[in-house]
Amino acid sequence: MSIRRFGVVVAASALFYGASFGVASAGHNGADVEFVASGDCGETTFTAGVIDAAGTHKVNNMVLVVHADGETQNQVIPVDGTTTSITVGPFTSPSAGTETIHWRVFGGGERDYDDPSWNGYGEAGFTDDINAYAEDNGWGWVVAGPDDDNPFTIWSTVDVESCAGGAEECAGMPIDLGSIQFCLPAF
Repeated sequence: MSIRRFGVVVAASALFYGASFGVASAGHNGADVEFVASGDCGETTFTAGVIDAAGTHKVNNMVLVVHADGETQNQVIPVDGTTTSITVGPFTSPSAGTETIHWRVFGGGERDYDDPSWNGYGEAGFTDDINAYAEDNGWGWVVAGPDDDNPFTIWSTVDVESCAGGAEECAGMPIDLGSIQFCLPAF
């Protein structure tokens, strides 16, 4: 093979190799999530937007999911260049301490967009396992909190400092009647 022909083959191979990776990279439009503990007593705001410099992501199905203080909130992440946000806190407890906030991104129909990635992603049988689980349990678990025991979703966490305050912990039997809560003493 002549030097010239060898050079053409190398150039063509490099062009094909570079183009194939360029297309794959341009198609991945996950979400960018930032959080700031800006308020007192651990109040924290999570903000999410689609990573899409080319403006090609048009399917509005990624969801920011945040769980704190026993409550799960979720917001669809917009595809129009804006962001969505969820604020949790402030947190109080009888004595100051640490509150753990759980968060993640549900990637809609794209497992590549989940953050963090799901357990088993990329393994043989993964799609069949998800579909079988959903057939038995429905699909609500994809945006449920960390107290949902599905075997797939993983959470990121951030710890914040809560403030002292609030009611003392009940040493007896806590009673919750909706708008009235009280503690029966221990006998």
